[in-house]
Amino acid sequence: MKKIVPFKHDLFFKENIDEITSISLEHTLKSDSNNQISGEFIITGEYKITKQSINVDKFEFNVPFFITVDEKYDTSDVVVDIEDFYYETIDSNCLSISIEVLLDNLTEVIRNNEDIVEEIGRYRQAIESIP
Repeated sequence: MKKIVPFKHDLFFKENIDEITSISLEHTLKSDSNNQISGEFIITGEYKITKQSINVDKFEFNVPFFITVDEKYDTSDVVVDIEDFYYETIDSNCLSISIEVLLDNLTEVIRNNEDIVEEIGRYRQAIESIP
């Protein structure tokens, strides 16, 4: 099973930017045994400060990413990748990024009735203990 997780983030430059001349995205995302996906996006590129400028400056941003996948999915064989990446310049010093993270090979866990009855019992105890 595949799932897409949308991620948006604004990156701020110390100076004004006129044009992004190149941009790339890499990631270090991985799954752990607790159904968590974590790592970072590494966004690098070059930009011009003004239209007339022939010089370009380089940039690099490391953006942390962390999600917990619902327990109804087994993530032991999940493959984490980037489905899509797009960006836009906002104002003169902000780069807004949108990344679609692809989670592939998710397996839905089928629970038996005993597990469900046990979970209902825990919820019932928790509710009854509320004053």
